[in-house]
Amino acid sequence: MTRQQALSVIWRKLLLIFVLLLGISIPLSLLGGPFTVPLLTFIAGNVGGYVGIHRSLSGLKDQEVVELSTSWLGLIVPSFVGGILACVLYTLFISGIIRGELFPNIVNDSGAAPEDFGAIFHQHADGPAAYAKLLFWAFVAGFNQQYVVDVIDSIRSRQ
Repeated sequence: MTRQQALSVIWRKLLLIFVLLLGISIPLSLLGGPFTVPLLTFIAGNVGGYVGIHRSLSGLKDQEVVELSTSWLGLIVPSFVGGILACVLYTLFISGIIRGELFPNIVNDSGAAPEDFGAIFHQHADGPAAYAKLLFWAFVAGFNQQYVVDVIDSIRSRQ
């Protein structure tokens, strides 16, 4: 298989995965409920991961591209990790460890008991600008996974 053929296979797989992800996420987000914001954060991180994979293809050797074209896991796992890292970043926003003008303000839903662990799922961004910031940073977490790792390292070094 040539590099171009392998890239074509990868692009088709990425498009299929992306369409399935949107097909699942849109109905789930419309249902509402306490998991909507974490779910959207996870999905934005996944999308960032897929874009990151697509972007990194040009730096791969021909053999690596061919091998990647035969692997579903090689395409799914990095974006799934991006979704997990987006959720880690979300918890850092909730905790207030990361705050400032560039980051979203996350507030407790009315009626949620803040002392319960479950309250972590009863949070929302404080307005449209905060939602835009949350989705942006979730995308960045998937796109540049090293960023979140660096943030965690910087927090750890402050202790």
